[in-house]
Amino acid sequence: MTDAETKQLFEKAVEEYSDMITGLCLVRLGNRYDAEDCYQNVFLKLFKNKEMLTEEPEYLKSWLIRVAVNECKNRFRFLSRHKTEPLSFADDCSIEMEDRTILDTVMTLPEKYREVIYLYYYAGYSVIELASILNSKENTIKSRLKRGREMLKELLTDENKEEVLS
Repeated sequence: MTDAETKQLFEKAVEEYSDMITGLCLVRLGNRYDAEDCYQNVFLKLFKNKEMLTEEPEYLKSWLIRVAVNECKNRFRFLSRHKTEPLSFADDCSIEMEDRTILDTVMTLPEKYREVIYLYYYAGYSVIELASILNSKENTIKSRLKRGREMLKELLTDENKEEVLS
């Protein structure tokens, strides 16, 4: 494969999977700046592993998600060893207000629910695919989705009640 072909395939992969990886990193890490660092590391690893560019799209997508999850874990390890002040969630994302409210509420969920909710609803993965990507059993994924939805419903219902009372 020539350098021009490699560059074209890499640019296509970045364009196609950029939003998904950014969203996953945001959901896992909770702030834009750490998510951007992880995002860059994911695509740097893709650039270094050029043979991945010739793989089937679904395999490449799964590989990118696995790398992103691992990068986020590495970032958590780094942050746990170094004192930092948390930054607020990215306010400048181009998401409509209603979707923004839901995404902000998703961000308040515990990580194990937040992750499966994002990958299922925002990235469009099935339960079977999530089980494979996250190295979990299908029933575990189903349980997390169910509990996550219940938590979201409760949180969103509470928010609506507060708005009506104000």
